[in-house]
Amino acid sequence: MEDNTTENKDPQAENKPQQMGKGRRWIFFDFAKKGVGCSLALSLIIFAIYMAGSIPDPGFADRILFFLLRMLRYSSLLSCAFSLFALGFSVHRLVYHPSLRNTLGLCFYFVTAVIGANFALFGSLIVAATEGNI
Repeated sequence: MEDNTTENKDPQAENKPQQMGKGRRWIFFDFAKKGVGCSLALSLIIFAIYMAGSIPDPGFADRILFFLLRMLRYSSLLSCAFSLFALGFSVHRLVYHPSLRNTLGLCFYFVTAVIGANFALFGSLIVAATEGNI
């Protein structure tokens, strides 16, 4: 007698690793992902306040503008650091689970890191243009 259970099995199913629903998620990735969003939003808000305050007529005092530049530098470097951590985790996830969504996430974290670095350079450029008078 033949065993019918061996004939119904898919030979490729034996070689595939078992899927665990959504898959494992690292807590550090979630922390970095939320940190990217918060620090990017904070950087954009500080940049908008700085740009609105640097208008000549109703502008802010120089002390406040340089405080905003300092805060922009710290928040943008924090955004850049969180983005690089999230970028590393996204590369890991893209290697093991290739998909369009993971590729777009990778591109988002790269662009966010570049934006954070540009904000930090912008603050340094303004300080250098004013000859370091903080």
